[in-house]
Amino acid sequence: MATWTQAFKGYLQPKIFLFFFLGLSCGIPYALIGGTLSLWLTRKNFGLEEIGVLSFMLIPYSVKFVWAPFIDRFHLPILSRFLRQKKAWGFFFQLGLLLSLLGFTFTVHHALHVTPALFILGLLTSFFAASQDIVVDALRIDTLEKEELGEGAGTYQFGYRIGMLCAGAGITALAPVISWAYGYLILTTFIVLGMIALFFIREPQDNNEKQSYNEVVTKAIYSFVKTNHWVLILLFVVLYKMCNAVLGKMAGPFYLMNGFSEGQIALVSGIFGSWVTMAGIPIGGLLVMRFGLLKSLFGLGLIEVLTSVAFAVLAYLGNNLPVFFIVIAFDNIIGGMGTAVFVAYLSSLCVKEYSASQYALLSALMMISSSVFAAFSGYLAARLGWINFFLMTGILMMPALFILKRLIQYEKTQKNLSTVK
Repeated sequence: MATWTQAFKGYLQPKIFLFFFLGLSCGIPYALIGGTLSLWLTRKNFGLEEIGVLSFMLIPYSVKFVWAPFIDRFHLPILSRFLRQKKAWGFFFQLGLLLSLLGFTFTVHHALHVTPALFILGLLTSFFAASQDIVVDALRIDTLEKEELGEGAGTYQFGYRIGMLCAGAGITALAPVISWAYGYLILTTFIVLGMIALFFIREPQDNNEKQSYNEVVTKAIYSFVKTNHWVLILLFVVLYKMCNAVLGKMAGPFYLMNGFSEGQIALVSGIFGSWVTMAGIPIGGLLVMRFGLLKSLFGLGLIEVLTSVAFAVLAYLGNNLPVFFIVIAFDNIIGGMGTAVFVAYLSSLCVKEYSASQYALLSALMMISSSVFAAFSGYLAARLGWINFFLMTGILMMPALFILKRLIQYEKTQKNLSTVK
């Protein structure tokens, strides 16, 4: 167990700090083709139906696990000879992202309505961006030791959030001054920072034999199910974010129905909340280094229950701005810490030979399950009322904590057996 000083020094290691720039490169395109694009198209007087249809451009983020096995086992001609396997894929995807985003920006700037070219370029941008995520996640697992995964996840997530903030609030503030198109072009160049950082990543030599796509998928799954208690682990991955997903889906409607204005929501939940979340992310990495993954997850899970209680208190008090600030601060700092620790945990479940395939599958499982649970949030809020709804979200964390307690006990038993041997 590391001291706080040792944990903090971990962030200063170059191999960990490089993931800040890779996180920045990953966060920017997601925000540019997501929420920010809707604002730009609204300013260009696009119809709401057209703007809504463009949400389909983000599909590659949900199905990226389909082509992740290619990154684990197939070499790119020429590039792999100079950069090694996954770095070669990363450079290829980053170059494709840079060119497709430039083309997309130019097309949107001159478009009067949604055209096939605009949609295809947006889909390509999303594909290359999601593929870049696969490579960066895999390299984080391959190049960092298990005890460094918390700080690696924290650094990457911090860069990702900064990228989203620049591509969200940043470009929205600059657009009236320099135009939306120039804002997009400026942020596109930030991807070059990710390309430079990629060259300094030291990818381990791949000595594995060439395998078919089916073999990669089969072995990636088989290597995971060989893990002790893998069924409990999968259940935990599905359930741990359920509380956060259900509560988060109804947070916006709750703020408005509780009497807060759009300006207050933007200030407290948007600007203030975003910075508090980013403050929590590196703290999460320190917790992993200091206490380990499972104990950190358990402690943050317990505090997540208190977050639900805090929202219930806000619902009881009504339109109370000071309490609103306190609840958002509490929720977002715990959320930032929890995100870093959970990403580190998912990374620890993957073996380096199949890091791209396994992480893509686990993260997709977590995202899909959260989306399914969140789909019922409106129904529950309408039936239970806000106070009971928030108390219920806290109860939703209990199954995950019960499973986690079992996993901690199993880990302790395994360590004791290893000590005896």
